[in-house]
Amino acid sequence: MPLGLELTHIFDRRAHEKSEALAASRITWTTSIDEVLASDADVVVETVGGVEPAADWIRAALAAGKSVVTANKQVVARRGAALLTLAERQGRQLRFEAAVGGAMPIVRAVGEGLAGDRITRIVAILNGTTNAVLSRMEATGCSLDDAVVDARARGWAEADPRVDLDGVDAAAKLSILCALAFGLRVDPDAIPTRTAASVTPADFDHARRAGGTIRQIAHAEYDRTASTLTVWVAPTVVARGSIFSRTAGPQNAAIISGAHCGEITIAGAGAGGDATAVAILSDIVAIARDRAAIVPAPVLTSHFRLQTSDFVLAEAV
Repeated sequence: MPLGLELTHIFDRRAHEKSEALAASRITWTTSIDEVLASDADVVVETVGGVEPAADWIRAALAAGKSVVTANKQVVARRGAALLTLAERQGRQLRFEAAVGGAMPIVRAVGEGLAGDRITRIVAILNGTTNAVLSRMEATGCSLDDAVVDARARGWAEADPRVDLDGVDAAAKLSILCALAFGLRVDPDAIPTRTAASVTPADFDHARRAGGTIRQIAHAEYDRTASTLTVWVAPTVVARGSIFSRTAGPQNAAIISGAHCGEITIAGAGAGGDATAVAILSDIVAIARDRAAIVPAPVLTSHFRLQTSDFVLAEAV
């Protein structure tokens, strides 16, 4: 593994069964989080999903003096500020690239790469599952149900993809980006969403005649002068030839607008185990390269107005 990294423990409720099947040497399989916390591991990776008990485990790992890498967008969106404050106090790191864009490094782009600018808008495809479904419908003319079956067979969709199709997953990711880009504390549940589950082949025909196609778009724009945030997630008509119309399968894409840098475009694999693994390992490597780095916790404000009247589905991007 890079930089001499070593996997020491695997915490899994089916640890006994899996340890026999994989027969991994020098790895401790356990069903006890306490065994992981008591170990000499420097970094804990959390991929459980859901807010609890994942947030408690992350909190306990940081308190035990371990850095944490997580792919859990719900934890970061809902508990991230407090956990990052704890990490800073403990002199440890909490990294979460995999929680937002998969292998598309948008967390680093917004939080570090563009930290010298004043970001004004983020327009993005943030859910690879929904993008795989919609782009399959566009390419083949199939129904949404058939596209979901295909995405599931390819490992891009869960057994129940409603969280993805309904925009709940993308809203949590957009909440994280609003904190990084604008310094705003945005409740994911307050972000207006419309489901992609009702999109039909006829909708694609209509979009095609209008010169575009349909993608699930996450939109956030902050007017600092008026302290107004316009934010939503919805299936949207995007212009043919745009970065979003060209984004197919489990890909993510984003256009980040800054006051001085203009538009920065970024894209990459957003769904699937490989994309998640790349993002997680990249965060582990970043910690290993500079274990002493202290990442300041964000200073977030709730003093802004949430604008929803511009929530327009037929807007071309």
